[in-house]
Amino acid sequence: MLKAVFYARFHPERGPSVIHQYPETAINVSTTEKKSSLLDFSNISSYVIPVYELCNKPLAICTNGYRVLGFPVSLEDEKYERNRFTYNVCFILDESADPKPWERIVSKTAAFFTDLEATEGLLQTEERLGGLKWAGDECYPADVGVLYSLLETVFFELNTYGETCVMVTDLHVLNLRLASPAPPHRDVRHWDVPLLIRALPNGDDWTYDLALRQINPHINGVNHVQKVSELADVDIDLIIKTIRGLLSHGRIMLLDIFHFHAIYALTADFASFVKDDALQEECLHYVAKSSSEQFPSGYELITLYRSLNPGVPVKDFYLAHESRLVNIDVRRFITFGVIKGFVRRIHKYALSVESQAISVGGSRTSGSPSKAVHGLDVDADDRNRAWRKAAFSSGWATPPLDPSAGERDSGNAHDGNTPAVEGGTATQNSAELLKYLDGQHCMDEICVALHMSEKQVMERLRGTEVLYFNR
Repeated sequence: MLKAVFYARFHPERGPSVIHQYPETAINVSTTEKKSSLLDFSNISSYVIPVYELCNKPLAICTNGYRVLGFPVSLEDEKYERNRFTYNVCFILDESADPKPWERIVSKTAAFFTDLEATEGLLQTEERLGGLKWAGDECYPADVGVLYSLLETVFFELNTYGETCVMVTDLHVLNLRLASPAPPHRDVRHWDVPLLIRALPNGDDWTYDLALRQINPHINGVNHVQKVSELADVDIDLIIKTIRGLLSHGRIMLLDIFHFHAIYALTADFASFVKDDALQEECLHYVAKSSSEQFPSGYELITLYRSLNPGVPVKDFYLAHESRLVNIDVRRFITFGVIKGFVRRIHKYALSVESQAISVGGSRTSGSPSKAVHGLDVDADDRNRAWRKAAFSSGWATPPLDPSAGERDSGNAHDGNTPAVEGGTATQNSAELLKYLDGQHCMDEICVALHMSEKQVMERLRGTEVLYFNR
């Protein structure tokens, strides 16, 4: 919250002086009398009106529990006494307050006052008005000039509305807005699905952002970040950086991957959806199939959403209510609830019981690490890769894999919608899979990292000591 605002300048006879302030008693300008005020000007005057070398740049002072933000300006011209006119418009905050949102306001106000003086000579002219009272004078403020009322309006409107618009002359309007700090966004992950919630500007307005132009056609609420990277042929780190920018500007939100093995449940916000007829109407138009001639009713939507129970995947939900979902796009039905916050995703995790026992015990009594995942033989696989690499480099004809390796490969069919990992044998994928079986990686992350469907992952883990749980 803004505590005070004041305008000071270097007077050829008085020296550093406060001309206007609001509230009227915020700054004690008397050098002999102690008054109830936030600060004594004598203690900060040499910083508010500093030497010329420190002018025309931001300034901050912390004293007496307050933070004074200013931007001292020194104009050099023969028309001024001593050929200089130095002033400062300062904003006072609590010392604990975040100064970042105010820095732009301080510099913009200083630029506005500079323009007033350069084009209208208003700062100098007002001092010569008859009846003008300075801060600290008896009967201050007098109803003379515009600067005092300007500071008063800025103080009240920034504290009340967070913005202000003040017309000083026909050509000079001060527009200030206190930008609230953007809420922190969670990290953008490879398996997140970006969805535009506000349209991007016309393509001609952001041609300079080549990454955004490249990925924009592939952001459709279905493709996850890694898929967007593959389709757009753009480095994934650059895509993540671009999506973070869209998040900070409120243009995009992140969803989970939608598939029919996923599980969803209602949140406490579902009660608001039930009571909000307008939201139900919005949902009807969002989830109805474009070819549908008959929209579902609000009651039908509520009943269907209530059927989303923990432990019931979307596939089973669809089969149980297939006749009632004829005119409804199931993906959009789920997505709408997630966007509005009354539906949440329940993720599946995998925990290798054997590998956890090894990490806790610190040693293995029998067997090999390969048994944590079916068909994994790390040592043999390392030898096989080294031998094949040598064969390629020496020009030998590389023989096919041995039958046992071929059998391991047979269970590793890649998802048709994602490219296969180059050289990704079943053994290699199994070795990669092992590090995700600590109960900390959701199934979406595993599938995207290994370019496998959930069904393929489950097939790979069949017959192993793996504990599955949802949360």
